[in-house]
Amino acid sequence: MYKKTILIIIAFFNLTLMADSISTIYQKAQMLEKQGKIKEALLLYKIIAKRSIKIKNTKPNSKTDNNNTIITYGDNSIKGYSHESTDKSLREIIFSSFDARPYKMNYLLPITYDFVSHPGRKDTETKFQISFKKSLAKDLFGTKNELFLGYTQTSWWQTSEKSSPFRETNYMPELFMVFPYLKKQSPLKAYTIGILHQSNGQGGTISRSWNRIYLNGIFQKDGVFIIPRVWYRIPEHKKRNIYDSSGDDNPDIYKYLGYGDLRISYPYKRHLFTLLLRDNFKFDGTNRGAVQFDWTFPLPWISDTFGYLQIFSGYGESLIDYNKRNDKIGLGFAITR
Repeated sequence: MYKKTILIIIAFFNLTLMADSISTIYQKAQMLEKQGKIKEALLLYKIIAKRSIKIKNTKPNSKTDNNNTIITYGDNSIKGYSHESTDKSLREIIFSSFDARPYKMNYLLPITYDFVSHPGRKDTETKFQISFKKSLAKDLFGTKNELFLGYTQTSWWQTSEKSSPFRETNYMPELFMVFPYLKKQSPLKAYTIGILHQSNGQGGTISRSWNRIYLNGIFQKDGVFIIPRVWYRIPEHKKRNIYDSSGDDNPDIYKYLGYGDLRISYPYKRHLFTLLLRDNFKFDGTNRGAVQFDWTFPLPWISDTFGYLQIFSGYGESLIDYNKRNDKIGLGFAITR
């Protein structure tokens, strides 16, 4: 009897609310909720959910059916076309949804300060990074992997100079495949194999570039994420090996950036602490490395944006500085992390 009553009430609400817009139904549901009529409010919310799903998944039934709704604006709407592929293109245009997702951190540090002075530049500058990835294929070779195209761009901007020139920009396109590790209760959650190009887009004596094949693993232990990464530098096609300096922009880069790095991340509530470590493992006078500490924290007055503190010390913050030491601190915002 109870189930039948609920079905009758749902049918009644569907009939009486069929002509109403989703916003109107939502207002009625909120009113019922404030009056303590929780069951009636939940029924309205359910109707809203059903309508939303129907609108999102609407497909034309025939070539002459042009009434499928792509998106609603109040009582108005944008109608689809008669072909599913055309409707997909329309959704991509409206929502700019080409399945591109954030990859590495996207941030803006309006102010960074380098405690090590370098000739020809100001110690204070702006730094920002843009990074995204696009899924290309899934389940290749019958395994639960995913192939991605990634792109990261990091820029150092001399905003304290009169003409505010860009001092350096590093471009990092890469192709990588993520393999989930399917063994249960294992600290290893996934591993990645990729090929990465990095260059600064310059020519002559300030040109810097190198290509790497890398392998990393994602481990989780007691709430801490540990991501070790190793890489191999692909020899330049003009040289016999990476130790041959003829025509190489940075033949000794491995002496400063080594053969890998280690990233350790710890999330606490809405805070995220990350430590990046890098070393060439030469324990003598030629030992070089770097450490970077990142702290992102919530901002109470801005939603989905975080405050960001970055501290860097060592070699290789940028390609132009791969063999120069920087001790920098920066403060700003991160929109992804």
